[in-house]
Amino acid sequence: MYVELARREFLAFVEYTKKDYRANWHHQVLCDYIQAFVNGEITKLMVWMPPQYGKSELTSRRLPSYLLGINPDLRIAICSYAADLASSFNRDVKRIIQSEEYSAIFPATTLSSKNVKNSAKGEYLNNADIFEIVGRNGSLKSVGVGGPLSGFPVDVLLIDDPVKDEVEGNSLTDQERKWGWYMKVARARLHKDSKQLVTMTRWSKGDLSGRILEAFPNSFEILKLEAIKKTKVFINPSITQQIDPREYGGVLWPQRHSKKDVIDTANADPSTFDALYQQNPKPNQSRVYATGFNYGRIVKGISYKKSLPLHYTVDFNTSPYMTGLVLQMEYVQDDIWNGYSEFWEVTVIDKFALKSPINDAQSLGREMELKYPTIKNGFFLYGDASGNSNTGISSAAGTIKTKTLFSDLISGLSEITKNNVTRRIPKSNPKYRSIGQGMLGRRVFLNKVLSGSLPVRILISPTCSELIEDFEECTADANGKLAKPKTKGGVEMHGHMLQAFEYFICNPNSIGYLARK
Repeated sequence: MYVELARREFLAFVEYTKKDYRANWHHQVLCDYIQAFVNGEITKLMVWMPPQYGKSELTSRRLPSYLLGINPDLRIAICSYAADLASSFNRDVKRIIQSEEYSAIFPATTLSSKNVKNSAKGEYLNNADIFEIVGRNGSLKSVGVGGPLSGFPVDVLLIDDPVKDEVEGNSLTDQERKWGWYMKVARARLHKDSKQLVTMTRWSKGDLSGRILEAFPNSFEILKLEAIKKTKVFINPSITQQIDPREYGGVLWPQRHSKKDVIDTANADPSTFDALYQQNPKPNQSRVYATGFNYGRIVKGISYKKSLPLHYTVDFNTSPYMTGLVLQMEYVQDDIWNGYSEFWEVTVIDKFALKSPINDAQSLGREMELKYPTIKNGFFLYGDASGNSNTGISSAAGTIKTKTLFSDLISGLSEITKNNVTRRIPKSNPKYRSIGQGMLGRRVFLNKVLSGSLPVRILISPTCSELIEDFEECTADANGKLAKPKTKGGVEMHGHMLQAFEYFICNPNSIGYLARK
């Protein structure tokens, strides 16, 4: 019975062929993604996980052997940063196929018993670079990234750890070399039904995963797992019923890597940790826009206080989403923080990142009130000043546009909430040189607020992942302004949450008055 289960389910196959295997929850998630890959529900998959967390055992050892059992005619290429590592995967896959357990599951998938380096005598190849399935068309070829695949059509392309080390990972020359190999060698061997799986730890924005996603946006399913849970991890519910059971700050595999060890690694080299262990490589620190942001100091578990007013700040850009941030603020006089006996405590308790088909201003109002239906103590609205002039929903006839984006937003609210709205929309957006006469500039003020240089304590819920990502990812252009580069499709992927936050803090009716020099 278990043999039949191992034939049908990938995790059962792993456990049957590796008796000492003990799956943590994240291995179960990965196995479900791999099962979807085997079944054809996913044809392009990226797996981003920290080093030494068990990804290669599943994606580069057990998966190729399982695929060749399911379909002995598959032609698989497995590629890594060096030919030696790729060849080691080759040897491991062969050991699995030659095991008694494997033969019990997939008796039709066998290898030549001899070491055969060429097929001149019509024998099935079996060597460190390639092996063929006896009596079938299937094979597995292992090459280093940069190596040849000419003459070898590929049904399944497996790329595991294409980057050797930090020097390679941050080398523009090496990034270009690997990208050229992917496009001109690896991808050139694929056909319309081919599958691709890229398994790696991230090194930089321009590593192979980054270059592929830049050139082919939204083409890959991505499984990204952090060593320390800092953001809301997206695990596709259509692929697995497993969820991330960790609280924010929890580690991925405590049975193997203790929280102390993980935190020590993070403290020793934060930038490397962000890339390799969090799968979130950061831009060069000298170009970071929000230099005052510190995750450990600012991101905390916070909750909504019904006794306080709600502040809602928005950005009306529609791609990749329309932005809303929910904040609260109170003046604290009975506590000490950062040397201040009196200070403002500003909490970002929630965010809305509305995508099509509800990425419209009216939905920004409606969705917010659905989540916060009892707004009784004040509701203050902030946002992009252009929303006061840009037209919104058309007239019933669809010919005349009379409404503004802000009026559209308010039209999504109930009558009771509409009557509670206090608009704090400026005539123009805050300037980088100065947000007002005799005041600091927009970016300078932002970073003074974030760094704690002013009597304002900023706290952000870890559920506000897009805002946190903006603080960590966004860069400044040559003039010190927020840079918002566009994808080839013309989409500004980052910056909208950050801008919405700036609209709030720079408003003189919130804490903007503190920007006076």
